[in-house]
Amino acid sequence: MSAVLAVVAETDHGELTTPTLECVAEARDIALERGDRIHALLPGSGVAPLAEELAAHGADRVTVIDHEALAQFSADGWLAALEPVLKEARPALIIGPDSEYGRTWLARLSGRWRMPLVTSCSRVRVVEDGYPEAYRFTHDRRVHERLVWARGTMAGFMLAPGVRGIGPPRPPEHTEIEIVTPKLDPTSFRDRIFRTLPPDPSTVDLTDAERIVGAGLGVGGPEGMSQLQQLADLLGATLGGTRVAADRGWLAQNRFIGTTGKIVSPKLYLAFGISGAGQHVAGIGNSEIIIAVNTDRTSPLLKMADLGVIGDLHEIVPLLVRKLEEAMNERAAPDQASTPSPTIEPVSSAMVPDGAERP
Repeated sequence: MSAVLAVVAETDHGELTTPTLECVAEARDIALERGDRIHALLPGSGVAPLAEELAAHGADRVTVIDHEALAQFSADGWLAALEPVLKEARPALIIGPDSEYGRTWLARLSGRWRMPLVTSCSRVRVVEDGYPEAYRFTHDRRVHERLVWARGTMAGFMLAPGVRGIGPPRPPEHTEIEIVTPKLDPTSFRDRIFRTLPPDPSTVDLTDAERIVGAGLGVGGPEGMSQLQQLADLLGATLGGTRVAADRGWLAQNRFIGTTGKIVSPKLYLAFGISGAGQHVAGIGNSEIIIAVNTDRTSPLLKMADLGVIGDLHEIVPLLVRKLEEAMNERAAPDQASTPSPTIEPVSSAMVPDGAERP
């Protein structure tokens, strides 16, 4: 008999987050092995159009939980809105992104239901006819744990961002989409987010970055890092790099990428002076587009890159910076030209009262 796998979706500025789609893909792998069904829960306000995207990535059923009080996240609000739907669905597993949202509301659900909850998961499976199994990162991602529960135990799993790919969307087949409006009292919420701002590329966590400029040993030192930081600022990208660069003090220790650092999945990864050691390559494998610049045409990263440039980064980066600055100035010039200059209308003598001073 097939079971239900519940996936809790999260949105950011009107779009499904990448970790959400990774959770759907993880649930799809389990479902294909066991013949289970995926039930995605999508809380929010005005998010119903995103249900089709969840279906295209593998959800068999999507429940849109729509309420204006859910426009911004509230742990109390999500718990009140999602708990009844989950009770009715009776899932074998609950999978959600390992995010600040999940660590608040899902932790409360775990305590209320006395349900095991595992964070920082790198893999989730159901083995031997019903035994939930998870692999997770511990000790600052230096150790992997394997956890197994008794057969039939309902458990919650929070999948670490960037640990797997997503795959292309496909036309959905026989997906059931329903919209429910929960009864919520926003005045009873003890927490509320009033507004969210886009992340600052210079401080955003590497696992959340859409564009990353990566630096390796070939950067040469702090001066080269400064050039790459300038390029990253112009691109709206986040600066990261290899462990070698971090060990030399050119990069903060929380900004290096690899199996012992951050595992990333950006839309664009620009690599400068990175040869492509195995532990670093494993950390960028889910990047959509990789562009590598290196003087060594035999470097492993050039072979796996979508676009490889053979050349000296100390010549290429200043050229890129100059071209980007010129493009930005050209784009700003028409806007400035179209702004009308303030004009001062002459004052006629008829407008000035007798005895008053003329301007």
